[in-house]
Amino acid sequence: MNRRQFIQSTLLSAAAVSVTGTFSSAKETPGGAASAARNIPKIAIEEHWGNPMLGKISAAYARTAGIPESMEDGVLKAAIPRLGDFEKFRLPDMDKAGIAMQVIATGSPGIQGITDAAEAVRLAKNINDAQAQILARYPGRFAAFAALPLQDPAAAAGELERAVTTLGFRGAMVHGHSQGEYLDAKKFRPVWERFAALGVPLYLHIGHPLSDQIKVYAGYPELLSATWSWGVEAATHALRMIMGGVFDDFPEATLILGHMGEMLPYVLRRIDEGYAMAKKANPLKKKPSDYIRENVMITTSGWYSPATMRCAVDAMGSDRVLFATDYPFRALEEAVHLVEACDLSQEEKEKIYHKNARRLLGLKAQTPAARKDADRVVG
Repeated sequence: MNRRQFIQSTLLSAAAVSVTGTFSSAKETPGGAASAARNIPKIAIEEHWGNPMLGKISAAYARTAGIPESMEDGVLKAAIPRLGDFEKFRLPDMDKAGIAMQVIATGSPGIQGITDAAEAVRLAKNINDAQAQILARYPGRFAAFAALPLQDPAAAAGELERAVTTLGFRGAMVHGHSQGEYLDAKKFRPVWERFAALGVPLYLHIGHPLSDQIKVYAGYPELLSATWSWGVEAATHALRMIMGGVFDDFPEATLILGHMGEMLPYVLRRIDEGYAMAKKANPLKKKPSDYIRENVMITTSGWYSPATMRCAVDAMGSDRVLFATDYPFRALEEAVHLVEACDLSQEEKEKIYHKNARRLLGLKAQTPAARKDADRVVG
C-alpha cells in the first residue's frame, strides 16, 4: 500500500468509528501550562475533521495534481485516524487542555480539490450538513466554518448564506486556490459581497502550489508543506487579495490567516517599501500593511517560538490574534503551552484565548468549572 492509499484507507476507517483528540501520545507540556491557564475559557478556531468523502477527495487530488509526497508516515499515522474521532480522543483532550470550544472545518484540499463544478457544489452541501450534525450532537462544544464550492462562485455565495443563516456556521474556510483560481479574481466579488453582508470571516487555510509552480522545490520534498511552500502559497494568495482591491471594495470584510499570519506580520514594512517602489496594476487606497492590520486576523495554529508570538502581537495588535491549535496535527496541550510561554499580559492572553473569537464570531464559551456546574444542574 502506498502513502496515498494509506491516507484514504485510514480516513475511511477513522470515520467508521463513531463521529467521535489531541494525541494521546503527546508529552506533558513543561511547567503545567495547561493547568495554570485552565480557568481561562479557550476557543480554538483552526481544528480539522475528516470523513470518507473527504478522504476520497484528498486521494484523488493528490493523484491528479502531481503532488509529491512530503510528509513523514509517523505524522500521518498519529493524526489521520483522529480526524473522524470526536469522543474517544477529541473531547477528553479538549477538557484536559482546558479548551471549551473548537471551530471545526475540513482539512486541505477539501472542496478546493474537486475539478467538476457541479460535483463541488453537491459535495460542499453534503460536507456542511455533516458538520452541522456534529454541532447538533455536541452542543456548546463545537462551531464550524463552511466548505465553499468556489468552482461556481454564485453557488458558493448561496452555500455560504445557507451555512450561516440555516446551519449556524460562523464563516468559511477555503484551502488555497480553487483549481488554479485565486480569490482576488473579479468573478469572486459576489462571494466577497456575501461575506461582507453576513458579517462573517473567510479563513484562508494552506494549500499546495499549482503543479507548474512545484519545479522550484524539485529534489527537496521537505520544502513542500509546512516547512515553506504552504506558508508562501497562503501569504501570496492573501497579498493578491490586497493588491487586487478586495478590501477597497469590501472594507468591512475579514480574512483570517493561520500559522502566525503565514509570515506576513514580520515583513510589513518591507512590503510597504516594495509597493511604494513598484509599478501598480491597481493602485490601492492605503498602504498594504494597513489592510493586513485592519482586515486580517491571524491565529496561533502550528508551532512557533515565544519570540515569534511576541513579534506578531507587536505587529498586529493583540486584538488581531486568535487562538488555534491545528488539531490533530498538533497536540492541544502543546498549543496552550506555547501561549503560556510567551511574554504576554493577562489581558493579551484573554483576548487571544477567547475574547477576540467571541467578538469576531459571536461565540460563547464557558470555563471548565462553569460547564461542570451547568452539567450538574441539567443532570
